[in-house]
Amino acid sequence: MKTIELLNKVVGLGFDREKALADIDASLDEIIGAENRKPITEEEINEELANNILFGFECEKESN
Repeated sequence: MKTIELLNKVVGLGFDREKALADIDASLDEIIGAENRKPITEEEINEELANNILFGFECEKESN
């Protein structure tokens, strides 16, 4: 899955685009390493990682 697709799914849950992007970037920087990142429209992440990040947003939404 491309990172931009993940961002669009998170925004679809009702999150602010800028906040969602910042949170996704922070997660991926920690997991992949900032030096290994590609532009959001080109970056591919595996489904498991994407689903884990998406799950975190879903949990945050439910707790609010």
